[in-house]
Amino acid sequence: MGTRTRPGRLREIMKGRENPVELLVICAVMLVLSILGILGGFSSRLGGGRDGLLMLAICGMSALIFAILLFVLAKGRGWLGKGGSGGGSATPAGK
Repeated sequence: MGTRTRPGRLREIMKGRENPVELLVICAVMLVLSILGILGGFSSRLGGGRDGLLMLAICGMSALIFAILLFVLAKGRGWLGKGGSGGGSATPAGK
């Protein structure tokens, strides 16, 4: 009964409304929460049992995923070096 939107149309609607700062904040909060989960698992000595290992594995995986996403965001925005640089020297090879 609701309206359906094609994926291509939705992309057209959202174009220009993307805010990388919002995504950066969400990733940073999730990374901090994942690290707190890892620290909580170690401080409550849950690491020895199956529950603790599962909690540490999930928090570690979440932290890794959001850390990679933060790195990709920072690299894409140009905060970490030059994105898409071809590498090599700046002088031409013929000289």
